[in-house]
Amino acid sequence: MWTQIIIAVLVIIVIAVFRASFRPRNFPPGPLSLPLAGSVPFLDVRNLGKSFKDLSVKYGDVFSVFVGSKPVVVLNSFSVIKEALSKEEFAGRPGNFSGTFFQKGKTGITTTEGKHFHSQKEFLHNHLKNLTGGQGYKGFEETILDEVADLRQGLVKKEGEAVAVNYKLNVAIINILWNLACGRKLHAQQQEFLAVYECVDKIVQFMSLAAIFSFIPILTKILPESITNIERGRYYRNRFHEITEKWIREHRQDYRGNRTGDFQDAYLDKLNAGEEYFTEAGLAALVREMFIIGGESQSVLLRWGLRILSVNPKVQLKVQEELDSIVGRGLDVTWDRKDELPYSMAVMREIQRFADIAPTGLLHKTVVDVEFHGFSLPQNTLVMANLTSCHRSPDFWQNPDQFRPEHFLDGQGKFITEKEGFLAYGTGKRKCPGAELADMELFLIMTNLLSTFTFSLPEGDSGECGTQFEAGTAVLRNPKPYKIVTNHRE
Repeated sequence: MWTQIIIAVLVIIVIAVFRASFRPRNFPPGPLSLPLAGSVPFLDVRNLGKSFKDLSVKYGDVFSVFVGSKPVVVLNSFSVIKEALSKEEFAGRPGNFSGTFFQKGKTGITTTEGKHFHSQKEFLHNHLKNLTGGQGYKGFEETILDEVADLRQGLVKKEGEAVAVNYKLNVAIINILWNLACGRKLHAQQQEFLAVYECVDKIVQFMSLAAIFSFIPILTKILPESITNIERGRYYRNRFHEITEKWIREHRQDYRGNRTGDFQDAYLDKLNAGEEYFTEAGLAALVREMFIIGGESQSVLLRWGLRILSVNPKVQLKVQEELDSIVGRGLDVTWDRKDELPYSMAVMREIQRFADIAPTGLLHKTVVDVEFHGFSLPQNTLVMANLTSCHRSPDFWQNPDQFRPEHFLDGQGKFITEKEGFLAYGTGKRKCPGAELADMELFLIMTNLLSTFTFSLPEGDSGECGTQFEAGTAVLRNPKPYKIVTNHRE
């Protein structure tokens, strides 16, 4: 009798698993889906961009793959991505494990949708935009240049040596964000700074490794926490929550409605006015997203930037010649000079395109049933944009696999501000609200370092610009670990 019951249960499980692997009616086509594994065995998870490009040859620019038992629609061309993500119907965000675990639920902007998402994103975007083009930009520029000065001092001490720059860049980015959020700066050796640095680093590592749990959540139930690292992730998550909530308590105690110097002041002004969706929990969530999502992506981009420039000495020289000619040798490069520096701006954009640090961005979700390009996408369908298909398309780039700043210059050498095929910050309703801020940070840090130093490869370095396929690459592409040699310009 027990044998029959066990067999019956196993049959039911097998049938359920197979049914979960079937595509809905009139759903975009795609490769075979295996029980539990989905389409993963047919993909190169270390180079999804290439895998998706190969699949698009057979299935078109709108197809689907299974991750575990969950079907994911892949958008695989610039026009299709722009069309879909501009629609409100595609502006949903799935409750992915990494995001909701990190925030203890759906809060902030990366995991929320609807009116809450739009109100918080609009506030964040407007505040950050003021720091790059409004009345507050000079003060924020000074904050960045102050960190550049610290970077210079650190590099001078190691001049002529082969050094890794990851930690120095991370310190700069965290202090910039700290000033933005809290209106102050901490020394890198202070206990509070070290605690934040450790929490951010460990949380990013855990979220990257835990991305698969969003698609196969049963793994969190059947695997011991010693394997999933959930216990360790929970520790650093809770610790960072305590730190950010402490900041907000202290900030609110000091707040009298007469300060507008930082992000928390501006948010508290809305909260105290009783505006809907503005809460202390919401403020804490946005601050955490600044450090975990914004900080890590900017750090990865800067690491790529220094690597790319160190293997392209001719590009460095052209940037330096332009800076010397327009700004003046030895003088700080400021944000208001960017329009006079077309080649330098083109280099910054080409770093973003070539590095392609977020090949698929964050997942989207349909909020209603959608008809798209002849296919039927039910409500809550997961949607992934293959941004690599844009950044490596010969339709938009003369030499897509080469680093060429000329991709962003017209025939007269003028900088192309809006270039088709470029989607480093995503597009549409979910476009990164901090795009202008990230541009400003990249420009000021890189140009001011180049005005002072020349970066070169250490002996024995072949100059390969490869990707590190280890922790931290589930969402963001990290460059392989490297060292650079810094020399003060004569």
